[in-house]
Amino acid sequence: GKEETFVYMADLQPSEWDESIGLNLNTCFNITHAVLPYMIKNNYGRIVNVSSVTGPLVSNPGETAYSAGKAAMVGMSRSLAIEVAKHGITVNNVAPGWIGTGSSTAEEKVAAENTPMGRAGIPQEVADLIAFLASDESTYITGQMIVIDGGNTIQEYKGPSDLYY
Repeated sequence: GKEETFVYMADLQPSEWDESIGLNLNTCFNITHAVLPYMIKNNYGRIVNVSSVTGPLVSNPGETAYSAGKAAMVGMSRSLAIEVAKHGITVNNVAPGWIGTGSSTAEEKVAAENTPMGRAGIPQEVADLIAFLASDESTYITGQMIVIDGGNTIQEYKGPSDLYY
């Protein structure tokens, strides 16, 4: 995949903004828009979008467009959840924090070590949450954003635990 870049808003080109919004918001809209008529026709559906804690809850310098796209995804999902609830369709968002993957940077690995759980999440943990939201066990959950970040966003201090607790 393309390497992530961090560009401060003052230096962000409109084409870079459009590319990030396209990737992080328009892709979500396009696939949802494509499947929605079938879900409405069948009076059943589960839409689970993968947002992020970055945007809806926290952010980093140079991630203006990414944050905007991920936050907008949550807003879009909430509105859609209201529109389609009467059709037996639920719409939810999963908001991962630090999840360890083969593309995790050294900085991300350090950040993950400073979560309350002291580690990055694993992709299977995120997949399990998505599977739950896509299942019939979640029929009364809609319009929600569920954070899966090892408690990172609820802690005020984000440095090494031995310096604070």
